[in-house]
Amino acid sequence: MNTSSNQSKRRTVLVFSMLVACLSGISQKYQTDTFDIYKASFLLPQPLPGGHYSSSISVLYVVTPRDWTDDIVAAPMFSYQAKYTLPKGFNLQASLASLFISNRILFGPFYDYQLPNHNYIGLGWQVAWNYGILNQFGFATTLTGWEQQPSITFGHAFAKTALTVRADLYWTNALYISEGKYTLPSPNAFVNGYSFSANFEQRLYKNRALDLGFKLDYVRYHIIAWPAFPVNAKNYWVPEFTIGLNL
Repeated sequence: MNTSSNQSKRRTVLVFSMLVACLSGISQKYQTDTFDIYKASFLLPQPLPGGHYSSSISVLYVVTPRDWTDDIVAAPMFSYQAKYTLPKGFNLQASLASLFISNRILFGPFYDYQLPNHNYIGLGWQVAWNYGILNQFGFATTLTGWEQQPSITFGHAFAKTALTVRADLYWTNALYISEGKYTLPSPNAFVNGYSFSANFEQRLYKNRALDLGFKLDYVRYHIIAWPAFPVNAKNYWVPEFTIGLNL
């Protein structure tokens, strides 16, 4: 009887010890979880101390309209974005999106402001340079152009995630399209269109955040399908899907 009772006690102690160890491990896991969405987020328009550099890489898949040359541009674009913070909520942002035949470089200042209840708002103005070159599929075409891109961004931070929505305006100042030896300049500046986007950032591993985004452009031309511009005279809805990693 004593032997059986002792064995039962030992089993009880062992099970209890394992349970305590398990709960202790879980507790320690949450205690040592140092993930901070404010540090991991790239898109959240939060004012940060000056001198901070952050960046992200992403893949963009653009669904071009059937009226455009989608058989040529059915490939994802790759993008690199960088941010350098300045005092008093200001920062400078730059990005490069490229498909080799289509390239877009952006640079400009932003101002971010904190609202109550973990909400943030940002105002930005960037200058864009578009460059495209295509010497395949019967084309011998080059495009260069300058655009202004003002934007407004609203963001909300949750416990471990962040949601950002943004609206952009695309105002083309100068556009030059070369066909062989001939260059066709755009005589006047024009509003190329606008876009609305939403991005959701969450933890991927360690202190790295994954960015999932959707963007809807309403534009006359898109840099990924710029060869269609010479024959295009109206605006189209152009969806974009994004997956990125904050570095």
